[in-house]
Amino acid sequence: MKSRTVSLSCVVVILIAAFLLLRMFNNHRYSTPERVIAWDVVSYYSYLPAAFIEHDLTLSFTEHEHIGTYWPETLADGSKVIKTSMGLSIMYCPFFLAAHVTAPLLGYPADGFSVPYAFALILAGLCYTVLGLLLLRRLLLRHFPEWITAVTLMIVALCTNLYWYSLYEAPMSHAFSFFLFALFALLTELWHGRVSVVGNTAPSWGCSVGIGLTLGLISLVRPTNALVVIYFLLYGVHSKDSFLEKWRLMTASWWKILLLAVAIILVWVPQMVYWHAVTGHLFYYSYGSSERFFFGNPKLVEGLFGFRKGWLVYTPVMIFALTGLVPLWRRHRAHFWGIVVFFVLNLYVVFSWWCWWYGGSCGLRALIESYAVLAIPLAAWIEWVASRKVLLRWVLLVLLVATAGLSAFHNVRYIYGSIHWDSMTRAAYFDSFFRTHPSGTFASLLEEPDYEAARNGNR
Repeated sequence: MKSRTVSLSCVVVILIAAFLLLRMFNNHRYSTPERVIAWDVVSYYSYLPAAFIEHDLTLSFTEHEHIGTYWPETLADGSKVIKTSMGLSIMYCPFFLAAHVTAPLLGYPADGFSVPYAFALILAGLCYTVLGLLLLRRLLLRHFPEWITAVTLMIVALCTNLYWYSLYEAPMSHAFSFFLFALFALLTELWHGRVSVVGNTAPSWGCSVGIGLTLGLISLVRPTNALVVIYFLLYGVHSKDSFLEKWRLMTASWWKILLLAVAIILVWVPQMVYWHAVTGHLFYYSYGSSERFFFGNPKLVEGLFGFRKGWLVYTPVMIFALTGLVPLWRRHRAHFWGIVVFFVLNLYVVFSWWCWWYGGSCGLRALIESYAVLAIPLAAWIEWVASRKVLLRWVLLVLLVATAGLSAFHNVRYIYGSIHWDSMTRAAYFDSFFRTHPSGTFASLLEEPDYEAARNGNR
């Protein structure tokens, strides 16, 4: 029999999973459920206790009990609707059901809000992060060697704000969407063939259904993330000839494209049924007129480079993912336009939101899921560095390690408070630059954002 050895990248994912699990048990965050089922998670999660425990998705029971536990929006006729779509509740569901069964066995109330439920939600975020890394590993190994894949996975998991949202605020949408993006990117490549649009075989029916279900769930978790469909549409397109080949593939596979679209709709059916039952509409915008996009005034500079929440300030290692677009074009151009067009449009939409800094968060959280596709140019940059002359190679690798370390240190600073959740300034950033804990003058250097003015477009 042939002996099987565990690959380096697989060992890295196992070690990351073990580290995250150890940190989860060490920080005991799950022991205070009100810190876990809080803020946006309240809305994401409400479908489950309302359906399985209260048996009332109209939330009429909140008039008399659980006041403050659920945060529904109240319509003009007095009926109540859950603010967010149910995508995350679907992904939470297996973990919720396990908690619901074990809670009374462990002596906790089976009310949806005790310790076992908080533990289950954190564990869910951690598990989806690890699954996302495994899928990303499989995708990267199709183009890059083991060591580059391993280094890329370590950077994405431990040196970006994905770390925070896979552990400390794991029930937020970002770890779940990271998993879905990684799955979507892998399925996109499998649908098209190995590395080009023209494969030896036609796209499979199963892969078509998988892409549709994944894209449906991506959009049900966070509707604006549906923009990732651009990656599928432009995958393999890098010249006139490749565009024509892509067009022929799409038209020849029109039944499979139709099936893909049907799968997307099927994922959305429960949501449409719920909205119709509660509001009378199949589609309903529950955020109201006070929360909207300002597409004429996207905060691109502030969102990328500002000290309040600038993406490249607090996650500087992703600079190498952007510079990696150049070697990506040279060596892996099947991915190039899909990633570039998606990323640019995603930046535009993300920073057009009224609250472009996305409230209290560790770094710019709205871009975390896109790391699943940005990992490809990041790996391409590392591959390019490895091919340089010895001196330049080591200079660039030292720069990568230093920048990755700074990105990871920002997570530590956020844990201990020397990076504030929404009020950072240049002065506050540099005041505590080398500190894990804030200095005595740190609080005086903060500048709280004006949320009310932002709702009116004065951002």
